[in-house]
Amino acid sequence: MRSKINLALSVFLLAFASFRFLQKIYEGKPYNETLIFVILGLSLLIGAYFNIKRFKAESEGNTIADERSRRVGEKAGMFAFLLLIAVLIVSGLANSILNLRLEYTSTVYVISVAGMFSLIIIGRYLDKKGDV
Repeated sequence: MRSKINLALSVFLLAFASFRFLQKIYEGKPYNETLIFVILGLSLLIGAYFNIKRFKAESEGNTIADERSRRVGEKAGMFAFLLLIAVLIVSGLANSILNLRLEYTSTVYVISVAGMFSLIIIGRYLDKKGDV
């Protein structure tokens, strides 16, 4: 069920982003915030692609989610969250100590996208590693 929701959400986000992207280009305005929707939609689509076995099994009525795969998801989410918080703290401290004059909104977008990809990468690593 979750794979179907991710797939539908990614298609919706990509359609919305492409519409806003074309609208911003037509109006001649900057389209920086639209790229966030594109990256979010692509990351959800990649996540749905990685879970294609689960999607096929769910459509046939079988369930393959066992305790180990649930634990991998929980552990990957915890590690990605802690990594995201640590990077936000370090970037905030570096900005205040070194006077980098970074805009907070742009750095948060970049760090959140990196956090989404770290969730996928850490989840794949823990799943392949086998030790939870």
